[in-house]
Amino acid sequence: MFFYTVNNPNDPLSTEIIQLNRRELQFWQSLIPDNEEDLATAINRINARSGLARKFIAACLFSMCMLPHLPGFQKLLDKLGHLDMARINTITKAAQKIPTDKRALFDAYLVTYLTPTKEAQALPQAPSIAAMLRKFIAIHCPAQEEPTVETADTIRYRRNSREGISITVDAAEGEAIEIKATLEQMAKDKNCAPGSALLNLVRGLSTKVVLNTYGSENCPEYLEGGYWLSTKQQDFWKDRVTSLRDMDEAEWALTAAYEPTPEIRLFVKGKFTTCSVPGCCVEVKKCQLDHIIPWKQGGPTTPWNLHPLCVFHHNQKTDGRLQCYPLPNGDILFIIDGLPIVTTPDGPLSHSHRTWGTSFGAFMERKIAA
Repeated sequence: MFFYTVNNPNDPLSTEIIQLNRRELQFWQSLIPDNEEDLATAINRINARSGLARKFIAACLFSMCMLPHLPGFQKLLDKLGHLDMARINTITKAAQKIPTDKRALFDAYLVTYLTPTKEAQALPQAPSIAAMLRKFIAIHCPAQEEPTVETADTIRYRRNSREGISITVDAAEGEAIEIKATLEQMAKDKNCAPGSALLNLVRGLSTKVVLNTYGSENCPEYLEGGYWLSTKQQDFWKDRVTSLRDMDEAEWALTAAYEPTPEIRLFVKGKFTTCSVPGCCVEVKKCQLDHIIPWKQGGPTTPWNLHPLCVFHHNQKTDGRLQCYPLPNGDILFIIDGLPIVTTPDGPLSHSHRTWGTSFGAFMERKIAA
């Protein structure tokens, strides 16, 4: 029987979580206002009694109204009870951007993506779900990208717990990722705070920034930083590619050194989007690459034996408080509190999400094997 760890039928805490999710869903369904009721008044009424943020209340009420338009997904929620309101709200927010004629396809996509395919599978985090929904929109609803997606991205950047900086930019070409990467590199070059880094750039100081895209030779599909590219964005970024690396070859690369080669590092960071520990949302670029089978125990420096860990979880593993093991299909088995939890990579180079340069037969074989 396949199940997410939150659906573990043999674990009392998992059972409580499922019941909590279902009660929360019923709670919000009971609070749907009459169609004639003033929206602001309805939100104020709930806020006064719950203390919940008005924005969150509005998102939950919208979710309750959107779910009947996603019948397959709603049926899955009723069956598994595996999603909390944060994840549900992430999904219904994306559903706003789906044209009516594509809604059935989107509904089927949700059911496929959020149905467990193995025993003790880790439940995707809200950021991972959001990234997958952006991918669906970029591929199936490119016309919706410009008129409906937010026209601005906000960069909130803080370094070494010092003062932060917030910049709002046009989201059309993924400028936020490029600007943030430039600020981070300048701050690193000059060992300075974000504001000083920005001032250095304004004063004309230069820095070298390298951003990686993943895709076929003539069609980048993913920009590092969790950004699936729309058709328009693909056209923009493909003209900026200055060098190519063969990731098929890198997947099986091996080095005798402890440190991975640049190609191996790029492959592993393209396989994951966050720290590989279930429930951790630290971006992969902020993680350290760890040998799953420790180097001192003979673990090789090759992609199947490497995964990203944030500093906190890397320290836990080094101290022996976190155990993990590589699986033949590229997943990672963690043992947490005595329970097995399987992490499935969700990056552009993961087996489940890589589609470019892939034949129909190979893709279907991989999906069936998964």
